[in-house]
Amino acid sequence: MDTKNAVEKRLDWLNDQWVEFAQSPDARLLRWVVEPGEVRMVEAWLKKESDERTGECPDLFLRFDQPFVQPEAYGLELRETLVAMVEETQEGVSLGPVTPGQSGAEAFFSACEALQRHYESVCEVLAVVLVPGEVVEVKAWRQWLEKALTHLRSPKVRVAVLDDVRVRALEPLAQADPKRVMTAVADLDMAGAMEEVARGAAGLDPAGGRYRELLVRLGNAAGRGELNLVTRLGEEAVALAAGQGWMALVVAARWAMGGALLVASKPKEALEHYRQAEAVAVDAEARGEPQGAELRLKSRMAMGAVLVTMQDWARAAVLYEESAPMARTLADARLELECWRMASFCRESEQELDKAWESGELAWEVGQALVPEERATSTLPYVAEARVRLGRVRQGEAAARRLEAEAESILGKEWRPVTQAPGGHAGGQAA
Repeated sequence: MDTKNAVEKRLDWLNDQWVEFAQSPDARLLRWVVEPGEVRMVEAWLKKESDERTGECPDLFLRFDQPFVQPEAYGLELRETLVAMVEETQEGVSLGPVTPGQSGAEAFFSACEALQRHYESVCEVLAVVLVPGEVVEVKAWRQWLEKALTHLRSPKVRVAVLDDVRVRALEPLAQADPKRVMTAVADLDMAGAMEEVARGAAGLDPAGGRYRELLVRLGNAAGRGELNLVTRLGEEAVALAAGQGWMALVVAARWAMGGALLVASKPKEALEHYRQAEAVAVDAEARGEPQGAELRLKSRMAMGAVLVTMQDWARAAVLYEESAPMARTLADARLELECWRMASFCRESEQELDKAWESGELAWEVGQALVPEERATSTLPYVAEARVRLGRVRQGEAAARRLEAEAESILGKEWRPVTQAPGGHAGGQAA
């Protein structure tokens, strides 16, 4: 009987894929084709195999995450990192010098061969795992690997890289040299793993576990675009949570359905779920549940986001204006600022500039009262930008310059936002 859990099974799958590659006499580079959600599992397997206490393969794994920025310097950067790794062991390993005329890749893999010879009695293969934190140019990365293959002479030094299944940037490399470049599609079914874990939890805590399983399956169904299944699973989760008296989890299930429908470009349906979430939160608040008021406010913020998506500026503005006092009651200054900021944005979008200015001033007032640490990560710069924009339209250039100076005195010289804020614009007019 297989007693391994979902994670252990997937680690075994990765292990089998590596062993097949390591035992292939001609292969030198493993191209692991992965989905974004599988990367963490591959990293977990590498971490396990890099630890002599938990590793199962008779191989030595070295992971390199240097960014691939300058192709001509990349190999030497890898070698420098390898030298530092060896020096940390304090075992006096000699990797040999960089000889005149050697490319960076050749110098690196020569050093790898020297290291493998040193540890030959305790490891079969030196596994070099290249996972650049950044790849400036994919074509150059592929070309670097192609040249690197010419320096991978020893079957006891092998390289593994990850290739995003959505892009398959290294497909041409694999097609050009299929013997030396082996492709393994991870195919870990992480959605299935999450459902399996959730089902296991259900056995320990039947109601809570079943709820978690439903939410996991709902998320997976949303990812596949199966909206009917999203609704069925979500309503079952709502019924289960309501039956247990878990009002916060009823709200969470409504949010999950609303989020899935909004991503699927069904804002009206999403809005209805957020409205029902608010109604549940209102009932919880009336019964004295401590989370009720907070859940109500967050449900309203979600409703506001949907209305902005629908460009229903008038209803969104009223909703944000009515929500700001709720945030103040909860002593949530950042959310109060956001309510007034979004109310201002919506009024400006409706060309109600006086009302936009009034809401913006209330947002500015709240923002100025924040402690510096909170202010630095708030959306106050966008409030300042809107004040300058509205001031220029309403009162002219002199007013705009005065407001700019005021923003600088509060936020510093580099106060202007350079990216777009939710529901607002950086350096432009409202839609």
